[in-house]
Amino acid sequence: MSPARQLGKLGATGSFWRGSRVALLGLMLAMVAPSSAAVAAWCAVYQNGGRNCGFTSQRQCLANISGIGGTCYPSGEDQAPVRVRPERPKKNVAKPKPAQRKTAVPAAAPAIPAPPPAAAPAGVVPPAAAVPMPNTGPNFTSARQLVLAGQYEAGLAALRALNFDDHPDVAAYVGLAHRKLDRLDEAKAWYERALAADPNHRLALSFYGMMLAETGDLAGAQSRLARIGQLCGNTDCNEYRALQSVIGSATR
Repeated sequence: MSPARQLGKLGATGSFWRGSRVALLGLMLAMVAPSSAAVAAWCAVYQNGGRNCGFTSQRQCLANISGIGGTCYPSGEDQAPVRVRPERPKKNVAKPKPAQRKTAVPAAAPAIPAPPPAAAPAGVVPPAAAVPMPNTGPNFTSARQLVLAGQYEAGLAALRALNFDDHPDVAAYVGLAHRKLDRLDEAKAWYERALAADPNHRLALSFYGMMLAETGDLAGAQSRLARIGQLCGNTDCNEYRALQSVIGSATR
């Protein structure tokens, strides 16, 4: 074979291989292109100015902007954009209420007069109007415990700090503290102050009777004991038994 024919054959073979490489490169690009388009096929421009091109379908893009408004368009801009307005809340329209039927109101029954209050037992003074206790429950309890524990001066200071001297409970324990400190005149004044607020205050009567028994006035102590028995209705209440025990010790 001549040199010219050999060169022509090699040239044709080289063209064939160059063409094969170009075709192979085109096939690889065609395989890659659809996946890129599938990743970012649709873009959204929001009503507030933002933009997002990460949607793979028109439906996904529309669902994303349905609540805030905006525009969807293909990433290649070869189709008309799809605009979606934000949804507006529906107004609740009040429905008219059906007319209510008027029902006859039954006549009120005549008022039954309340029975008169029962008379108090003989020798018992009707109680005076109740004196409201100050809103110092824990403070009163702690002050009373000081007196009962023998800390009379501290108990007196705590009771007087309540600023409620006219309450029979407070006055009775102030009188008890003075009695334990041998201030009998002060104790008598506070017992009578408690009984002025409530003539039937059993604790004040019991404390007063104890002081009378200890000072030799057994008749006065027995009078208070009898009053307590009338108020209790028996001889088992604590105030009666406490005073009875002091009277018994004074008569021995």
